[in-house]
Amino acid sequence: MPIDDHLSAPDWSERHEREVAAPPADALAAAHTVTLRDMPLAAVLMGMRGLRPRRPPREPFIELVETRVGLARLEDGVWGGALRPWHVRGASRPVDDLLAFTEPGWVRIAVSLEAEPRGAGSLLATETRIAATSEDARRAFGRYWLLVRHGSGLVRRSWLAAAERRALARGRPEGLRSDVR
Repeated sequence: MPIDDHLSAPDWSERHEREVAAPPADALAAAHTVTLRDMPLAAVLMGMRGLRPRRPPREPFIELVETRVGLARLEDGVWGGALRPWHVRGASRPVDDLLAFTEPGWVRIAVSLEAEPRGAGSLLATETRIAATSEDARRAFGRYWLLVRHGSGLVRRSWLAAAERRALARGRPEGLRSDVR
């Protein structure tokens, strides 16, 4: 898996999956075009954290991950960086090599998005891995994670569900879009 090349031994890890009745390329393309308008709950949760603009933007969610959260594209399907999300305003630092970054006081975060064939469709998945660079960062992030873990998971599941709706809508004539969940 490409994420293994960037963060192979995380302290925390979560994976979310969704079966999509569309080919993997279509599922991935849809995931890359999802906006916060497609994910109202995620927009609220990100707004609570101060990561959402006043109005839900039309730009893809993945671009918000890059600009608002501070994760950079490491390769196709993998984003990462060094963060201090437990600070009120947060802090981020672009890192080209997550495995080599060891400056104390940070967590290294890698996020992947992938789709693989599954039956007649695909399995769309996102995985998030987090590794602390020091014991104080591990404790600080651990407390933060207790507060945000479930909301963070809801954002990722919302992203996959919105991607599924977009992928399915692409394959339907305009008049049939109302039956998309």
